Amino acid sequence: MKFSNTTSRKVSALLTAVGSFVFLFAMYGRFSAEDGFRTGFYLMAFVFAAVAAGLKLLELPAENKFSAPVSLLLFLGSAPVIFWMVEILNAHVLEGIESWAMVFNWLLIWLFAWVLTGLTGRICLSLRITTVVAYIMGLANAAIVEFRGQPISALDLYSLRTAASVAGGYRYSFRAEFWVGTALLLLIWTLAGFARWKPVHKSLRWASLGCSVAVAFAFFYGFYNTDMLKSFGISDYLWNQKIAFRENGTLLSMVYSTRYLIVEVADDYSTDKVQQIIDDAESYEPQEESVKPNIIGIMNESFADFSLVNTIETSQDPLPFYHSLVGAPNAITGNLVVSTYGGGTCNTEFEFLSGCTLGFFPAGSVVYQQYLRRPTPNLVTTLESQGYSSSAIHPFYGYCWNRNKVYPMLGFDEFLDVTAFPDAKTIGGYMGTSVSDESDYDKLIEMFENKAEDEKLFLFNVTMQNHGGYSKVVGVEDTVELTSLSKPNASVDNYLSLVRESDKQLERLVSYFSKVKEPTIIVFFGDHQPSLPDSFYRELYGKDLDTLTLTELQKKFKTPFVIWANYDIEEAELGDVSANYLSTLLLKAANLKMPPFQQYLYQLYQTLPVINLNGYQDKNGKDYSYTETSDYQQQLEDYRILQYNLMFDKKNRQDALFRVD
Repeated sequence: MKFSNTTSRKVSALLTAVGSFVFLFAMYGRFSAEDGFRTGFYLMAFVFAAVAAGLKLLELPAENKFSAPVSLLLFLGSAPVIFWMVEILNAHVLEGIESWAMVFNWLLIWLFAWVLTGLTGRICLSLRITTVVAYIMGLANAAIVEFRGQPISALDLYSLRTAASVAGGYRYSFRAEFWVGTALLLLIWTLAGFARWKPVHKSLRWASLGCSVAVAFAFFYGFYNTDMLKSFGISDYLWNQKIAFRENGTLLSMVYSTRYLIVEVADDYSTDKVQQIIDDAESYEPQEESVKPNIIGIMNESFADFSLVNTIETSQDPLPFYHSLVGAPNAITGNLVVSTYGGGTCNTEFEFLSGCTLGFFPAGSVVYQQYLRRPTPNLVTTLESQGYSSSAIHPFYGYCWNRNKVYPMLGFDEFLDVTAFPDAKTIGGYMGTSVSDESDYDKLIEMFENKAEDEKLFLFNVTMQNHGGYSKVVGVEDTVELTSLSKPNASVDNYLSLVRESDKQLERLVSYFSKVKEPTIIVFFGDHQPSLPDSFYRELYGKDLDTLTLTELQKKFKTPFVIWANYDIEEAELGDVSANYLSTLLLKAANLKMPPFQQYLYQLYQTLPVINLNGYQDKNGKDYSYTETSDYQQQLEDYRILQYNLMFDKKNRQDALFRVD
């Protein structure tokens, strides 16, 4: 049986209408939100679906006198609508986007569609491809923001495999904005079908392609090599990408992030300059008598203390043991200022092990996956040169963050991943499959007890228990509730209950080594704060997160740390310390030798105790962003030069400056 074109259109329109409306009715509950039912978004979705269904009934001849103007109108009008679709997916208010930034978002969409039109010769196809690509990019950013609290960047492409491995532990909420954005996708797709005009001669098509490529080249040359955007009042807001995406638009902000794929070197960089910086720094020598303790480094997943941000009330203290260590004998405590929030664990461990700061890498960098391509001196090699054996332990898949390739380049003797924990107790929110801190620390104790009598151990452990999401957790016995939150939130309570378990296991580990005769130091710190609902953080800060000052934002990048020893060391409460200094402070506490680079870092720490991705802080507690001038510019440039030599100067790296003789 054959159907006429009219019948086909009617059937198609009927299926589109019925399917859309049934779907929207079924998803009625998804339009509820913290601020009430999203009636406006719900009605918008119905209107878009109805219009798309109605358009299915219309038909224009393949070629007529209206084809060219209709096609041109659809081509020009598509960019604002596609832009609107992407911003709706990300819950951005159009009134909050800068006018020129909006225009540049449209230009990006037009350029992409224009090049595609030249390649395919079909406006309809190019518009549909452009719409789908923009939809995917907008949806991906919305999901990333929901999972980790920070927008996407070009450098996230390096993390796709790791992201896929952990995505199962999170749930996308499919908010009202998702359905409205999807309805807009359907509408644009349908409208694009009316762009029927095609160039009569191939020469016109190739001329169009040539012009589009030329314009795109000129645009991106100016984009990457000049301050074109800044001249229009568009800022990149490196220290707060949520503001950038809200004010500049999602697509432009994503493209903007590609400007930082290349690591820049200082104009006066040279190996002589590297040596001069080290020579000018004060030297550090440990005391003559050194006990050379065993060293256990524990980076605890998402271990955070919200009291560092603001006063909170809970049914019980989630971190009673950690709090008991503050000011205790043989304990050095403080607030670790890291360069990542809600994810990017490997960047914190990189800063700890290397003494480098993410502040001198492009925004969004994942150093393990992008830049570590050769053996690189770090804390591991410093300790091994002083007689230590080293092991890395992480009870998850070894390929995550490229650890199975990176750890050998960092000098670890062995790497134990999840396969070394066959009978481990599991706990947590990551689908209930995370190895518990209890089983994790049992492995550390086992490795200590099985070492040779005269062997000095360095164990570096990255835990897994507290990994998100937190909507549901298993294996937790002692629960904690946040009682000061205006509305109960299960994810927050589940997270607090998990870190309560971590605190218990830290106490158990410290208790075990307090009875051990061999001198042992434990350095324990959180890698980042957890990715929890924005509503919780808004209430914690008492304001909209997009309006945080740099000083307020830095609080979101703080986690607790402690250096504890089972023998006499000088206790201290250090306040804010960035992660790049922690290994230096560990070596000093252990009374071990430091390479010249870390001697330099110890001196720099006295003046600038915090240097991270967002900015830096001086010894008086004043915060600075990298875009403002200060009296510390030369010190920052010196540090940048040393870090560049360590990480990127393949021919002239001064290895003697990063190793202990």
